Amino acid sequence: MNDFEQLVYLFENNGKNDILKSKERLVKVFMDKYEEMQKDDELWSTAMAIQMGEARYRYGLEDSFEEGKIEGEKIGIQKGRISLLLKLLKSKYHEDCSAWLLSLNDEQMEAVSSLILVCNSFQELKNQVTIMK
Repeated sequence: MNDFEQLVYLFENNGKNDILKSKERLVKVFMDKYEEMQKDDELWSTAMAIQMGEARYRYGLEDSFEEGKIEGEKIGIQKGRISLLLKLLKSKYHEDCSAWLLSLNDEQMEAVSSLILVCNSFQELKNQVTIMK
């Protein structure tokens, strides 16, 4: 095995600390170059700037993911609410109310969920919701 193959083998098959403890020549060369790079302020600053940029990008993706997840949950809850109301309206009034229900705002949909318990006909429900506008 040549020096490079030995280094690759160490990276793949040993723990992080084992690599640092190794006395292999190539590992020592890499460690020396790393220490040399740390002493060069301009090079070290460039390397740190690149690393920070990558970290900001990675954390930006995580933040975007969390924001998207929260937004997706809100949309899912809204769709579930509409689906449940449609099923309730269909079972009580035996009519397809989807177009009408989708035309309502959030406040009106909230009212529908309460009014469905007291209104005996779909027309009565529509009238009650229309009064709210």
